[in-house]
Amino acid sequence: HLPIELYTSGQQVRAKMYFAKSKQLSMLRTVCSHINNLFEGVEKRFQYKMRLVYAHFPINATITNGGNTVELRNFLGEKRVRVVN
Repeated sequence: HLPIELYTSGQQVRAKMYFAKSKQLSMLRTVCSHINNLFEGVEKRFQYKMRLVYAHFPINATITNGGNTVELRNFLGEKRVRVVN
């Protein structure tokens, strides 16, 4: 746990740390960067692009139902079809 005070003042989120040394300041900058990245991802609607890779068993993935579900066949050599909604 980090001894950081987070509070809002108007439209800004502020982070405060007292008597910090260099390692604590780097942690504070990391927390501020994470917060900035969270807001940026929400504002720009961050979109994940996923790549399907395999090592031994060739996985077959099909997108069905208008792009709402993914069907995985031959996942780890299984016979059943896994459905992800």
